[in-house]
Amino acid sequence: MRADQSISNATQYPIGLAFDVTFKEFSVRLTVLASDRLRFDIAEGPFAKTEEVIVAVSLIRPGVFLVSWVEHSGATVVHVEDFSKGTLYSHATLPGGTFLRMEGAINLVN
Repeated sequence: MRADQSISNATQYPIGLAFDVTFKEFSVRLTVLASDRLRFDIAEGPFAKTEEVIVAVSLIRPGVFLVSWVEHSGATVVHVEDFSKGTLYSHATLPGGTFLRMEGAINLVN
């Protein structure tokens, strides 16, 4: 499912929204808790964990947000969340230095 019309044109990060993204490497559920807080839940695989993180969010254009955070492990993550196209682009640097470049479809949960 693609993001609905109101989220596709949002100019503020959609607080309360939960959405799933399936990458080649793993699947994740992201829940926007506040304008500066996000919870991610990776249920299976080598990256499995749940964590709440402080995020920095920048509006690129309506429906498209640049979101970044640092995890407790030291991993850094940068997303382009394009709700207008229903696609999320993620770049992450893991604590050991491995760099991941991923792309997946956004599937709204609520």
